Amino acid sequence: MSKGRSEIHEDETELEEDRPDELKEDVSGEDQEMIRESDELGEIEENEDTEEIEEPRREELEEEIEDLEKSLKKVMADFDNYKKRMIKEKRRIRQLANESLVLDLLEVLDDFERALENEEDLDRDGIEMISNKFIGKLEDHGLEKIDAEGEEFDPMYHECVHSEEKDDFEKDKIIEVYQKGYKLNDKVIRPSKVKVAK
Repeated sequence: MSKGRSEIHEDETELEEDRPDELKEDVSGEDQEMIRESDELGEIEENEDTEEIEEPRREELEEEIEDLEKSLKKVMADFDNYKKRMIKEKRRIRQLANESLVLDLLEVLDDFERALENEEDLDRDGIEMISNKFIGKLEDHGLEKIDAEGEEFDPMYHECVHSEEKDDFEKDKIIEVYQKGYKLNDKVIRPSKVKVAK
């Protein structure tokens, strides 16, 4: 006796439910290996695409590094030229400063020569006048005498050549000046050589 429609439909449903398991069994062998290889090939292609993307980036970075190196070399060369210019400028300023000083001192030299030409008229007052003019010219260029006699000894401005005990002087007071000291524009260029009370 033939099956009814409902029975045939049930049989087809059972067959469809059974197929996935059968397919799974079939795929679990060589087919699964092929699927894995296919996946690996896909990954390799993706990596190659990534490398193709990274290659231009590497070239950009290399160009950027090259540009930075060129910029650094240019800055170093400019700085070296600047240093050379500054050295020349300092030398030129020093030469001009010396020229100005020498020109002023030539006036004093002229006074000395005139005084020596008239030895019979040479007196103490004339010599003092020339000496004061000479000191004035040096002071115009920043020279300043260091006060020493009767002052307290200061190693920044004084050099102790000799020391002795003195009842009428306090300890570390300067008793006598052997050689005057001078500052040039507030810089000590020669300390005063002195005798100090101990």
